Amino acid sequence: MLLDHMALEEKGILPLAAQHVTAAEWEQLGQHGMAESPKKTLPLAFGMVMYEGDPEVVKAVLAHGPLPARILVPIIGPRLYASHAERVHGTSTPPRVGTN
Repeated sequence: MLLDHMALEEKGILPLAAQHVTAAEWEQLGQHGMAESPKKTLPLAFGMVMYEGDPEVVKAVLAHGPLPARILVPIIGPRLYASHAERVHGTSTPPRVGTN
């Protein structure tokens, strides 16, 4: 379900956002999402995004985070995701979106 959700965002929502949302509004949206997300879930969420996402986009997002997050998330995020994927998919390296 998450992969379907992410694919829908890529195809339908991001093109609309690019046309109708300013860079400042997009930044504010990201800040709101981070502020409202439980802090203990963020490393796993970033691990998921790091596994599937564009490394340059992940790097740009992390650049806006606090120093401890910029240092720790690239280390613990992938580890947390690998452990999660092992429990959910039976492997720490499930097929990425578009490769299955």
